[in-house]
Amino acid sequence: MLELNISTILLEMANFLVLAFILYRFLFTPLQNTLKKRSVETTRAWDDANLAKTEAEETIREYQEKSNNIDAEIAARKNEARIIIEQTRQQMLHEVQTEVETIQAQTQETLARMRAEALAQHREEIGSLASDFVTSIMQDLVTPQLQKAYRDAFLDQINHTDLTSFTQATPPGERVFIRVITASTPTSSYHENLDRLLKQKLPQEPELIYEVNPNLIAGGILQFENELVDGSLQGQIAQLKTSYLEST
Repeated sequence: MLELNISTILLEMANFLVLAFILYRFLFTPLQNTLKKRSVETTRAWDDANLAKTEAEETIREYQEKSNNIDAEIAARKNEARIIIEQTRQQMLHEVQTEVETIQAQTQETLARMRAEALAQHREEIGSLASDFVTSIMQDLVTPQLQKAYRDAFLDQINHTDLTSFTQATPPGERVFIRVITASTPTSSYHENLDRLLKQKLPQEPELIYEVNPNLIAGGILQFENELVDGSLQGQIAQLKTSYLEST
């Protein structure tokens, strides 16, 4: 039968208590403090990790938003660039079309002007040739009878012409100087008839200066200061030429 020794039990209990105290004092308490510290650090690290995760998620969200905004802005810029390019293209096409139309109009105007100038020059040349031809023929065909007929016709023309307006620049009481240009030398009676006719037609006293110009072919010219009374055959030919040129 197992005998229990009280003293041994007490000693064992004392040793156990001492061991328990030592373990609690030097092992459990530091271990508990270490575990608490580790728990706090772990909690802090977890909180930091959660905060970092939250911040990372927020950063990712902001990045995604910025990325989406950038994509939207890029798309908007691309669309704006396409619009600007299309507007620029349309404007350039309009400017080119306008320039082409302007060049075409200028070309048509230039061609029309050149055509008109060429036609006018052609008619001028034809008129000059015809005038020279008629002058040459008439100079060969003129006779004393024709000269007399044109001189008489010149007197009749003067008689039916209002000469008062030709002498308005001459003050009253002063002589009017008139050049009388004839194709041939007039007779003295012709001088007298012309002088008498001009005195009847003019309010001032006429001063006649006679000249002979065979180029007139026949007839004559009265030359006032700024006016002419052309009764020459050459004048009639020139008038026909002018009428021909003005008929275009």
